[in-house]
Amino acid sequence: MAIIIYILTILLAVATFFIIKNKRYKVVPLVIIFFIGCVFISIVSLFVPYGEILVLPLGSIVLGFVVILAAFNDFYSLIRCKDKIEGIYRGYNTYYGGNGVSTQAPVFEYMYNGIQYHEQTTQNISYKLLTQNMRDGDTYSIYVDPKHPAVFILQKKIKVSAIITVVFGIIFFSSGIATLCAIFPIFWSVIK
Repeated sequence: MAIIIYILTILLAVATFFIIKNKRYKVVPLVIIFFIGCVFISIVSLFVPYGEILVLPLGSIVLGFVVILAAFNDFYSLIRCKDKIEGIYRGYNTYYGGNGVSTQAPVFEYMYNGIQYHEQTTQNISYKLLTQNMRDGDTYSIYVDPKHPAVFILQKKIKVSAIITVVFGIIFFSSGIATLCAIFPIFWSVIK
């Protein structure tokens, strides 16, 4: 079991490199937190006697925590991006995942406080929505973060997927805590 954790930690380090290389800066802090959590789990499974017993609950806690942080980052974007302005749609960046799955991040050009910006949104939009409803060169309303004008969103509404993400994050996190609490007395008696 421990060797699987080591392999996954190394693969996560490679994924982190490619995420940074492809300039997906929004997820970098989450990936780094997840990587640190995996390193911690690896160290526990390696150096604590019978530490491999703790891999599942600790992994569930780390995964749940990262998923909750990812969802709250989206909620935080809704709060901080409050200045409504007009931006010119300039296409989109596509990011490919496994099994042919891709996400699109629209790129806009806009002027804020006398400074010209050419940025992509922090929200991913479906390809269908982009191709049906948006035309290159047309003007659309966007919401800009006044403290960090390079950060903007297109829609100020909570997505169902964000709510589902929080629910799954809470389930993973709480099941990890519950499992850890349940096995800790048994684990402690085995170590003695």
